[in-house]
Amino acid sequence: MSRLTWIVRKVLGTVGGRTLAALIVFVLAYQAWIGITAMSKVADGVGEGADQRGRYDVDIVLGFEPEGFHMRQLQDYGRVRGATDTVVHMRNVTDDDVDAMARKYWIKEIRPGTALR
Repeated sequence: MSRLTWIVRKVLGTVGGRTLAALIVFVLAYQAWIGITAMSKVADGVGEGADQRGRYDVDIVLGFEPEGFHMRQLQDYGRVRGATDTVVHMRNVTDDDVDAMARKYWIKEIRPGTALR
């Protein structure tokens, strides 16, 4: 029996070791799920009207009315123009910002920005 096999058996032979292994599996599965679902949240046409610096407007669709927490979180990715019902309108967003926002579980969809009236 190799040293690595012996260590794995010793660690998994304890309750704490099994708990740690289950926690690691859970975190990896959650990160995989977030990564897979993030791709489907970004609508076609996002980023097409980018300026010279690669920034553009987006509308963030939530499944609920945004609260202060959500607005502050989104301010890390661009300028919040306002909110209409369950949609937050943002300016000056980059591709990296869209990727990061799409990984948030509470965001349903990211659409190309529309003009506020």
